Amino acid sequence: MQYLVSINQAKALAWGLNAQQAMLFAFLYQVPSWADSRQIDGAVWFNIGKGKIIQELPLLTDKPDTAYRLMKQLRDAGLIDMTSTDNKTYMRLTNKAKSWNKAQGSEKNPTLQPGAEGSEKSPTHPGKISEGRKNIREGSEKSPTNQDTKIITPSLSDAGASEPNVFERAATQDDDGEPAADPVTARKTAMTLDWEPESETYQVACLQRGLAPDANVFDALMDFREHFAAQAHRTMTHAEWTRRFAKWIHENTKRQHAQQQTTGGNAHANRRNSTPKRRRTAQEARAAAEGRAPAPECGQTYDGEFSAHGVGYGRG
Repeated sequence: MQYLVSINQAKALAWGLNAQQAMLFAFLYQVPSWADSRQIDGAVWFNIGKGKIIQELPLLTDKPDTAYRLMKQLRDAGLIDMTSTDNKTYMRLTNKAKSWNKAQGSEKNPTLQPGAEGSEKSPTHPGKISEGRKNIREGSEKSPTNQDTKIITPSLSDAGASEPNVFERAATQDDDGEPAADPVTARKTAMTLDWEPESETYQVACLQRGLAPDANVFDALMDFREHFAAQAHRTMTHAEWTRRFAKWIHENTKRQHAQQQTTGGNAHANRRNSTPKRRRTAQEARAAAEGRAPAPECGQTYDGEFSAHGVGYGRG
């Protein structure tokens, strides 16, 4: 069985063939390449019988009479010639049939008619490109036509360039694409006695630590300078020194609050309990003013005295 049969639909339609006739002719068109041949009357004929057609084209028909009738229809269409010798059927292709594989073209595989100029997909002359396609090709970025076109790679040595190239721009940016810090301020240095914090960095650092950026920190700044200026081996960038200064203020503030809480607690704990003094009565105050001892109240006793007044005891 022949697995594949190639049918030229354009030719089949032009010659008025139906599907069965086109399938059979597509098969017969290949017969000269493999069938037994024989010369009859000076011409070469090829042996192809009804049984062979049924065997190779089971989809076409399984009846010998149908296969033979289809062959005669192709003969009447002027595509094959038929003859019979020694009870064998022979056929050969006509000149008309030999143009079966000369495709007239389609949208995907157009062919040219005599005098046609061609199309963009199939130009007439192999070495000539149509004007429309030529214009597209000339302006195409993906397929430049000029062989001398070069891909320019940015270089750090482009001294004459008016604008920095991609590598030079990247060198001036941080990882987020923002402008990088000034190389001078990014350089690590030791602390000096005239150092001043960077304003924006200091404000951010204070807000992060809950400090007031506008607080008076002159004394703290003096202490900070003197402390770290004595450590010449210690170096930081300007921004790092600024953040360290904000941390210095924060730590001092925490230490002061802790001391205040400790001092107030000890004073309260060490305070001695004292008995409140008894307030003098009005009688005692008059007696003190007259320079005499006040009369004892009922039930009161004084040094060396006892009064039973008011409890039923009388004098003598």
